[in-house]
Amino acid sequence: MAPSPEAAALRRRALLAAPLLALAARAGAQEGWPTRPVRIVAPFPPGGTVDILARLTATWLQEAIGQPFVVENRSGAGGNIGAVAVARAQPDGYTPLMGSPGTQAINAHLYANPGYDGIADFAPISLVAEVPNLLAAHPSLGVQDAAGLIALAKEKRLAYGETSIGGSTHLSAELLRLQAGIEGEHVTYRGSSPMLADLLPGRIAWGVDNLPSILPHIRAGSLTAIGVTSRARWSGAPEIPAIAETLPGYEVTAWFGLLAPKGTPEGVIRTVNAALARMLGTPGAAQRLAELGATPIPCTPEAYRAHILAEHGKWGEVIRRAGIRLE
Repeated sequence: MAPSPEAAALRRRALLAAPLLALAARAGAQEGWPTRPVRIVAPFPPGGTVDILARLTATWLQEAIGQPFVVENRSGAGGNIGAVAVARAQPDGYTPLMGSPGTQAINAHLYANPGYDGIADFAPISLVAEVPNLLAAHPSLGVQDAAGLIALAKEKRLAYGETSIGGSTHLSAELLRLQAGIEGEHVTYRGSSPMLADLLPGRIAWGVDNLPSILPHIRAGSLTAIGVTSRARWSGAPEIPAIAETLPGYEVTAWFGLLAPKGTPEGVIRTVNAALARMLGTPGAAQRLAELGATPIPCTPEAYRAHILAEHGKWGEVIRRAGIRLE
């Protein structure tokens, strides 16, 4: 039976009002936020850089906002499991993600179906910090910088390693290979310790690791620092050149930042962004990050989104050219 004219009119008014009600509900959801603990999802295991930075960020935000911020590790599939959990969470500001190049810009090119969209499914809040990688060689090679390593690699096939297939250390090595026009025997490892176990005795010629993990071996004289992967030299070890000094345009940094599920109220995004910017601007935060080999890089949500888009395009091209693919 067809509805009466009055019922049809009521239905039309309800449909027209639905968007306004949704906006009102969203506005109400951010009033007084947060009223309960906020759970930051770290999509990698405890002890790694993502976990450490997530816990530091939780401490800083708790101090700035006055409500508990806790970290939940949901690791697996190169960060995909944790990222999926946040992408599907309620967009109420209580489940942000500590994102990284892998979760937001790289995995889409590596996995046939990561289960989420690192750009469309998230609302960026702010970058937190970036950490350069470091390329090191065994002293027996007799090279001291990127130019020397590249020249040697063009003469003979060298074995090289990295700490995570598809991660920033792997892509650091592949970008060097592509830009320098060299080949070699690629050996991949699951973590820093296994890679160093082969690099330190010279079973592989050179390798790439996060700076904090490999720097002690440089300072002990066990390995030769070839260069950092950041655009410029790292202030904590200015004697180590940047690879970009030999290969202009070369740059790889492992960056980390907070994102919320798409649809999170704008007021929540701006509140967290402002609080994080304040805390990252304190001398204590800068010093703690420097101890980890990291640099604070707070930014606006708009700048963070632009950064993710640029990284997505850059690494998609590198992965395509290098022929890297995971199931």
